[in-house]
Amino acid sequence: MPADAATTDAATTDSATAARERAAMDRALALAAVGLGETSPNPCVGAVILNSAGPPVGEGRSAPAGGPHAEIRALAQAGPAARGGTAVVTLEPCNHTGRTGPCAQALIEAGIARVVVAVRDPHPGHTGGLSTLRAAGVDTDLGVRAQQAAHTHRYWLTAVPRRRPYLIWKYAATLDGRSAAADGSSKWITSAEARADVHRARR
Repeated sequence: MPADAATTDAATTDSATAARERAAMDRALALAAVGLGETSPNPCVGAVILNSAGPPVGEGRSAPAGGPHAEIRALAQAGPAARGGTAVVTLEPCNHTGRTGPCAQALIEAGIARVVVAVRDPHPGHTGGLSTLRAAGVDTDLGVRAQQAAHTHRYWLTAVPRRRPYLIWKYAATLDGRSAAADGSSKWITSAEARADVHRARR
């Protein structure tokens, strides 16, 4: 095979792998978004396991506090098919023992060969997962779908480093500065879509 053909094949393989990992990260982000508001005081993380050939074999999102993290749920679903595969995770795997064990160590013990992470965990007690994985010989990649993940994890990425909640202020008023008619006859001054959006945010 000519050298340039070999290079093309390798590039095609790399491109296909990158596309699979981006698709898996999209799925992991969707899983994380479903659980927003259910895992406090922990973040809601999403994870997808790809087997060594590429297809997804497990997925999960963080359980309420005290329950298994996303990586643990995904590994449990994948079973032995996780060995030699790739874990795609929206937030850096934790590296500490709290109410549950460290996810970084669980990934190592499951035989995961590669871990793809969207954003680092800013919590000082949780960091070091990527370093632990690398030290164990696991290939890692950081920054896949980082912008989307920063949006999904905006509550956590605000609360931890800034030590305050992420705030959303929704305000509606009429041109005269009032929020209701003086006689109390008015019911709503915003649209049904706006009210539905507020209820989603509250949830």
